[in-house]
Amino acid sequence: MSTPAVRFRLIDTVAIAAALHASSVLLPFAIDKLTGTGSSIEGFAQIGAGIGVDPTFFRYFVGVQELLVALGLAAALVAFMPWWRAVQRLARLGVQLAAPGLVATMIGALATEYFVRPGQQDWLVAIALRLIAIGVPLTVWTVLRFGWRPRL
Repeated sequence: MSTPAVRFRLIDTVAIAAALHASSVLLPFAIDKLTGTGSSIEGFAQIGAGIGVDPTFFRYFVGVQELLVALGLAAALVAFMPWWRAVQRLARLGVQLAAPGLVATMIGALATEYFVRPGQQDWLVAIALRLIAIGVPLTVWTVLRFGWRPRL
């Protein structure tokens, strides 16, 4: 028999683990874009030509956005630590903004793969779908756990 407190703690633990997993998946992609390594330069050259933007600017823009989402999700680790209220509130704000940011980022990635790039890469589509599957319940959890409006 479980009490409501035990159930809340279990749900919080699963949500924190999901947020950390999503952060660990997204962070290498952000670093790849910001450092210009791997295939990010080629990929963003195709994307830039497809939508008519400067590929370097767009690569940095997406890289910074992914980095902020990854850091916001990683903040879930300290969202329940009671030692310093200001840090706890800032961490909760980060998670509240990063969870829907993850969903929006991955929807943009899917749209790019299907409509902008000349040939979709199935492994990127699979990662984006998996992160959406994590981001949607994580967003619901943040709303139910911390409230509708993010507060600092």
